[in-house]
Amino acid sequence: MLITRLLCFLPLLCLMSSCQSTGSYKITLKDGREYLCKGSPDFVGKTGYYRYRTFQNRDAMLRADEVLMIEEQAN
Repeated sequence: MLITRLLCFLPLLCLMSSCQSTGSYKITLKDGREYLCKGSPDFVGKTGYYRYRTFQNRDAMLRADEVLMIEEQAN
């Protein structure tokens, strides 16, 4: 009985997790330029860059010392 409940619950859990939105973020540079990205940018400590995904589905990078702020945008 417990196994049956688990088997019914697992597909529902997978479906719910796949429907989450990743959100969008605005990256503002010290010189005033702004970039929008899908999902939260990742800081790569080894290189000193922020890596992010554009809305054109391309990977991009920005030097961390050029970034003033990163803020989540309301959907």
